[in-house]
Amino acid sequence: MHLPKEKILSKSPFRRELETLLQFAEEALNDRAAVWSPFVSAQLIEEVKNKFNNLNDISLLYEGGFPRAERKRICFLRSEEKINSHSIDIPIKGIYIKGNFLFDRAKQNDFRDILCELYAQVDEIGDIWLIRDRGAQAICSKKCADSLDQKNGKLREVDISIKALDLSEMEIPFHRPEKVINTVEASTRIDAIASAGFGLSRSKITTQIKKGFLRLNWALNDQPSKSVNIGDLIHLEKKGSLKILNIDKTKKERWRIKLLRQ
Repeated sequence: MHLPKEKILSKSPFRRELETLLQFAEEALNDRAAVWSPFVSAQLIEEVKNKFNNLNDISLLYEGGFPRAERKRICFLRSEEKINSHSIDIPIKGIYIKGNFLFDRAKQNDFRDILCELYAQVDEIGDIWLIRDRGAQAICSKKCADSLDQKNGKLREVDISIKALDLSEMEIPFHRPEKVINTVEASTRIDAIASAGFGLSRSKITTQIKKGFLRLNWALNDQPSKSVNIGDLIHLEKKGSLKILNIDKTKKERWRIKLLRQ
């Protein structure tokens, strides 16, 4: 049983990553067993969904520790095997990176960096979120979480300690439900529409774009003036996604835009 490799890899900006994932898929087919990938990005997950969507031989399950996680592990399994999150052992666990950050605020990437300094691999780490001023929690592979358990370190001048957690013990970040947003803008520039959709100032959106945190249809976009079209997907790291449902011109030569915030 073989997968159509060249068809899957054709015209993909993620060719190298897909080649690695295809190896996991073939291992699952040959061994008749569930095979898990490392954590992968949201944009790669979308590419996998598009490329693997019509394959009959392989089934895929995506798990990031909670429903709205951005980074997830992919489980590959032969299609004739029943696949669901209740019947398969999911190799994911949580950690709490605890410290007093009241006077020395830290961001998600700061915590990711300190985990790497403690010999965790980037692809073993899923989403990270802040726990007020008491540190952060993160989703990891089970192996990574167990290896980090009870470790101590320093993030800048703050002492930290790490504790492994079951997923049921974690403070899963709150995510807003999907919402339809209607806005009227002077243009269809991505910075204006993202500002309205995410509820952030135009200057803050521009800063996020220039830092490389915004993607248009999962491709990195560093142009605040880029125009968007119906069907486009705008993704802002840690804020979710906006889908352009409709664009109409008003009598006053402005643009009435309908968005779905996800």
